[in-house]
Amino acid sequence: MDEDTCFENDSKSLERDIEALLFASDTPLSAAKLASLVDAASNRQVLSAIGALSAFYTESARSYTIVEVAGGYQLATLPEFSGTISRLFKGRKKAKLTQPALETLAIIAYKQPIGRMQIEAIRGVNCEGVLATLIERELISISGRGEGIGKPFFYSTTKKFLEYLGLKDFRDLPSIEDLERKFAMDTAVEKPLVPPPGSAQGENNTPQTNGQ
Repeated sequence: MDEDTCFENDSKSLERDIEALLFASDTPLSAAKLASLVDAASNRQVLSAIGALSAFYTESARSYTIVEVAGGYQLATLPEFSGTISRLFKGRKKAKLTQPALETLAIIAYKQPIGRMQIEAIRGVNCEGVLATLIERELISISGRGEGIGKPFFYSTTKKFLEYLGLKDFRDLPSIEDLERKFAMDTAVEKPLVPPPGSAQGENNTPQTNGQ
């Protein structure tokens, strides 16, 4: 077996290992995490394998691809299959966020890190209970403390918040209206969908081999 054939076999083996990990994981996996799990020489090698897999899925007209979400990579279904998938999860409901919770979450998402007094100044009402609910849902967390009297807590959204929305990072946040609409949905979705064309994240669904 010549050297080129060995290299090709090694690359295919790496791609299959990464594909298996992404298939099995219910959360995004970073390039560094994948590299450690498959004993890859570098993150770049992992990113190259992800790019090859994504190209193969496109060329073979698969119903899914790999997207970059919340600092990691995850298998995701293409948007044209959302109707089919919704039939699978029909009847599975999860508790919707209340309007006060949606408003508070939107404020935190766009102004983070932010303290409770600042949130209440914007909303005009006490939000202690709402903050506790959002922390319980793991959509926000305490990210620091202020320098003022009592050193008030600062709140920020979490990685789970990004995973829920299928966002790569906070620069891809949708409009406030779209954000509230997303969290007002009561349909359970087990895996993210690829964002539709025209959205901030949907304009470039190909994993970037940027040496992360």
